[in-house]
Amino acid sequence: MAAPSSTLIAPGSALVQFGAYDSQAVAEQEWKRISSDLSSFLGGQKRVIQKAQSGGRTFYRLRAAGFKDIADARRFCSAVTTKAECYPVIAK
Repeated sequence: MAAPSSTLIAPGSALVQFGAYDSQAVAEQEWKRISSDLSSFLGGQKRVIQKAQSGGRTFYRLRAAGFKDIADARRFCSAVTTKAECYPVIAK
């Protein structure tokens, strides 16, 4: 499954973030693990890996898109709290 580009994520879209990693390859590996662990929870959600920089450091945010709104993203995170770290976020 190809990762949507961050340019395809409309500002204001509800996402969940699973983590931030040092490389895209590590983020992709984590998606495989997380999507396997959460297969019964993930429906129409798609993987999103966004390259970001802060303090001169480059990292890759692993997120999932496809939530109706932030409340939907919060419910998802509440449901998977014992299986994965999950943070509801709004795309900027």
